[in-house]
Amino acid sequence: MENLDMLIEKYFDKAVQDMQDLIKINSQLDRSTVNEKNPFGKGAAECLNKFINIAEKDGFTVKNIDNYAGYAEYGNGNLIGILAHLDVVPAGNESLWQHPPFAAKIYDNKLYGRGAIDDKGPLIAAYTAVKILKATGIKLNKRFRIIAGCDEETSMRCIKRYKETEEIPVFSFSPDANFPAVYAEKGQMQITMKRDFPLQGFEPVKLLGLTCGERVNIVPDTAYAYFAGDLAKIKRQLEEIAGDDLEIDYYQDSYLQVKATGKSAHAMNPEKGINAMYKLLHYLAHPSLDYGSWELMLWIRQIAYLLNDESNGKSFNIDCYDDISGSLTINLGILRYKTEDLTLKFDIRYPVTMNSSKIENKINNLAEKMMMLTQISKHIPPLYIDKNNQYLQELLKAYQEVTNDKSEPVAIGGRTYCTMMPNSLSFGANFKDDEELAHQNNEYIDLDKFKTLIKIYTKSLINLNNM
Repeated sequence: MENLDMLIEKYFDKAVQDMQDLIKINSQLDRSTVNEKNPFGKGAAECLNKFINIAEKDGFTVKNIDNYAGYAEYGNGNLIGILAHLDVVPAGNESLWQHPPFAAKIYDNKLYGRGAIDDKGPLIAAYTAVKILKATGIKLNKRFRIIAGCDEETSMRCIKRYKETEEIPVFSFSPDANFPAVYAEKGQMQITMKRDFPLQGFEPVKLLGLTCGERVNIVPDTAYAYFAGDLAKIKRQLEEIAGDDLEIDYYQDSYLQVKATGKSAHAMNPEKGINAMYKLLHYLAHPSLDYGSWELMLWIRQIAYLLNDESNGKSFNIDCYDDISGSLTINLGILRYKTEDLTLKFDIRYPVTMNSSKIENKINNLAEKMMMLTQISKHIPPLYIDKNNQYLQELLKAYQEVTNDKSEPVAIGGRTYCTMMPNSLSFGANFKDDEELAHQNNEYIDLDKFKTLIKIYTKSLINLNNM
């Protein structure tokens, strides 16, 4: 085989271009364009077909699975899967981005864009590794299949659809988490709470609405409240309480808009963000404010107390911990209140040894006290594999050879396709000292690290091929 560093240089520019082509497509779930042909919207389907087109031109065997998922494959023998996703979370408040989230701009040797590190960049790094093996003509004893899904960030319907009709790999890894390797992933529960309030009467000030968040697995960076009635009074009161910490302004002289700004983060690490709704509720719970019905104000004070900017669930009485995967986390990702209807959506990541039914029961007991209805909209059980797994050890050898890092495999709060596919684990693409960029503003991939990713994945595929 030729010098690997030289081969990476040879294919690097094309890899960057492929990555940019994918990032320029806004592939978030778009319900306005969902139909039978585009199960997750036109953007996701366009991105999948762009990847399929790239791989087909490179001489891979390809298949589009009804725009749910697709794959690009090369080699012979037992099937090894590489599980990656093309869908992205919303960009959020684009004014907070240094570079437009879908421009795929390179600045200071960093490629910026939504999906750069989660997961389009790592997908292309792994794809380029297979491409390098193909170009060298090395004899392959395995088939390597890049399985690209379009619904990882919501319900993973893409991987469910793949499993209905396609071959299940003997082993898979996903470049969608952390190095040196991930042997455990926390369980995930997404819970919806709802409550109806009586219509407000003739109060001098009325709270018309509350809103924050687009996806439950993101810490919301903006939150809004809307007031009607005596606007000058509520504006003056809020300014006295919050100072410059809230943006307060009239809107067309018909109501008052109040905006809180926080910092987005992935729901698996909510403590790394600042939940804008927590900040807003903190001020709205101030005892000097008078708006809406007594019942509504009391509820806001209760929920503000419970949330209290905590991420470990202690105030909900669901805090727990194990030595494998750490502490439970909880994130309020979506809140909607309008007139009398209130909806909250929480994302909970719980330790691998914990009993999910106990957590659910405690949530239900709390909701009952607050006169709210609850529903589990998603539940993905934890993943846990033996650190001595043969496939894991081969991946570790490749990682250690490139980085000289002898760190042990880790457990994470995130969840990946590996929870849906048997005999699989996450492998990269974040290094242990990397800044957490997934689901955040100004997401980017460092191009020097992108080269390192290609090298690690190429060596990993060689190791797996020789098993």
